[in-house]
Amino acid sequence: MSSAALAEPSARIVVRPMRESDLPAARSIVRLAFGTFLGVPNPEDFWPDREYVGTRWRADPTSAFSAEIDGTLVGSNFAAHWGSVAFFGPLTIRPSSWNQGIAQHLLAATMDLFEKWGVRDAGLFTFAHSTRHVHLYQKFGFWPRFLTAILSKSVGGPKVLAPTVYSSVNHSQRSQVLDACRALTDSIYGGLDVTSEIRSVQDQALGETLVIWDGDSLDAFAVCHCGEGTEAGAGACYIKFAAVKPGSKAEKTFERLLDACEALASARGLQRVVAGANLNRSRAYRALLARGYRADAQGVAMHRPDSPAYNRPDVFIVDDWR
Repeated sequence: MSSAALAEPSARIVVRPMRESDLPAARSIVRLAFGTFLGVPNPEDFWPDREYVGTRWRADPTSAFSAEIDGTLVGSNFAAHWGSVAFFGPLTIRPSSWNQGIAQHLLAATMDLFEKWGVRDAGLFTFAHSTRHVHLYQKFGFWPRFLTAILSKSVGGPKVLAPTVYSSVNHSQRSQVLDACRALTDSIYGGLDVTSEIRSVQDQALGETLVIWDGDSLDAFAVCHCGEGTEAGAGACYIKFAAVKPGSKAEKTFERLLDACEALASARGLQRVVAGANLNRSRAYRALLARGYRADAQGVAMHRPDSPAYNRPDVFIVDDWR
């Protein structure tokens, strides 16, 4: 759908693809919107060490939208395409422009993009206690399904980093690693493909992707953001996505993968590891708790259609759709 089709003359709202020149204003709106909603004393200074806008735009400029009124940027939204699965966020509006229907215009453009991608499942993470957010997304066919915890754990001293790191793989062999990661996620949920996240982390130097092999077979991998200027923030290693091959040894492999993530954090001088856990992936969630991870925040995953997607008790995946 074109920006003209999304605009309403009475509201003067125009939604269009995000431009690089929009990034400073969009970044400011994200911080101000979340800071205001959460009631922090100085909302404009919220999350000064985290980056969601520039990194997601650079990963795929065609998946980011800007909303403007009379030429002034008032909001934005970002979409992620993981093969058969897509999700969006952060969707933020400048607080002075709340309740003007801007979010619905951004959502309309995002739903058109999801339709173009032909995804099997779509979703988002939002505040579980906000009836306003839940009601808005229900208008677009999303239904609240599962609580999702944002967990973290402090890491200790130096640890041995045993797995292969993607950045060390020969350029000629990287396509083979990506194919193996794609095959692993497809074995969990048909068409699930997060190789775009691996490439984004590598291309933007956001962190590292860890891979655990059993001979020629890939057992697990984890895509991690590390430190300030990424989605992790200062002092943190954020597991953006991690997955373990299904099977009888999945739980033990999950432990090895978490060991590797914690070792990566330690090696980079970071103090904690952050991991999202959908509570319907109960075995993974309980394994994280058993290792000392504790919840810092909790939200709800909303799905379209009203189905669990890959959120099943036996699935060892770490992510949170933020």
